[in-house]
Amino acid sequence: MTPSTSVHAFEEFVEGRGGALPGLTVRTGVAEMLAFYEAALPVGCASENGEMLLFQWGTYDWGDGKHFEIYMTRQFIEAAAEDDDAISQLQLVFRFAPDKDRYSIGAGNRWCSSQSDIDTFRAEADSNPPSVSLHHEYV
Repeated sequence: MTPSTSVHAFEEFVEGRGGALPGLTVRTGVAEMLAFYEAALPVGCASENGEMLLFQWGTYDWGDGKHFEIYMTRQFIEAAAEDDDAISQLQLVFRFAPDKDRYSIGAGNRWCSSQSDIDTFRAEADSNPPSVSLHHEYV
């Protein structure tokens, strides 16, 4: 898998495990992204910090009103590219209508910088509180 083929690779990975993108819940989506991180190594990424995971949440307004969103992001840093052109992200996004309970959660994030941190990261992601989208973009 390369960063630019990560959407297709993730969809096939989920389907191969008996799931489907539209049927993912936050809990199953996070679990699938963690399993994908462990199983599918990217080609062409820098050897150190060439890929990381980010779990983030918060209420955002991207121009169509406020929504509470939970992101499970896999960030890639490609060795052959430079500066911002080297960085891209595969993002699994869960979007909810805002309400006072979700506003009270606030916003935050947790990073996993290596495969050796995956168990700690998994525990933190599982302890935090839809439509679903998946995309890849260069940042």
